[in-house]
Amino acid sequence: MKKLVLFDLDGTLVDSEDFIVWSFLEAGRRLGVEVDPERVRRMIGYPLDSVLEEVFEPGSINLEEFKRVRKRIVEENWRSMVRIFPDVLETLEYLKGKGYILGVASSSVTSRINAFLEFFRLKEFFQVVSGVEEGVRGKPEPDVILRAVVWVGVSPRDAVYVGDRVVDCIASRGAGVDFILVERSTYSSITECEPVLTVKSLKELTRLL
Repeated sequence: MKKLVLFDLDGTLVDSEDFIVWSFLEAGRRLGVEVDPERVRRMIGYPLDSVLEEVFEPGSINLEEFKRVRKRIVEENWRSMVRIFPDVLETLEYLKGKGYILGVASSSVTSRINAFLEFFRLKEFFQVVSGVEEGVRGKPEPDVILRAVVWVGVSPRDAVYVGDRVVDCIASRGAGVDFILVERSTYSSITECEPVLTVKSLKELTRLL
C-alpha cells in the first residue's frame, strides 16, 4: 500500500490551462509581440524559463520585461479566472480519511502553490508542498518530487505521483515514484513515458488507492 500521494498543480488540481495561455497572450499584446498559444499550451508543466525559451526566439524580446508584465497580469487575474476541478475536493477528503499523506509537487514556485491552496481552501489536506526554489529544478527533472519524498521520510516506492502530462511522468520516473495519469486534455495523451495507471477523473483514485 502506498503511503504518500503527490499531485501536480496546474491541469491536475486546478483548471488553469486556458488562463496560463491567456496570460502569455495578454503579456504579448501589451508588449506588442506575437505569442503562439499552442507553443505555450504544449509547455504547461515546465518551469517558466523553459516555456519562454520554447515560445520566443533567442534575443527576440526582453525576457525579464515579459516576465514582469506577465507576473502582474497573473497576480491581478488568477483569482477570478482559475478554478479547481470538480473532482478534487471529494478525492482529497477520501484519501485523507484513509490515512494517506498528501502533497503537491509542481514546477511552480512554492509561494504560488501555497497561494492557490490557501485561496481554494485546500491547504489543510496537504502535509508537504514542493515547488521550484533556488537549487530545486522544475520538471522534467525529479527534484520537486524527490524533495517531497525526503521531507515526508518515505521510500520512493511507497509514493505515487498524479499528473496530467508527459513532463509529470518523466519527472516521476526519474524520482523512482509510480505515476498515475489523469486525462484532462489533449496533451494528456502520452507515449514517451508509461504510467502505471490512467484515469479519466481523480474520483477513480477512491477505488484504486
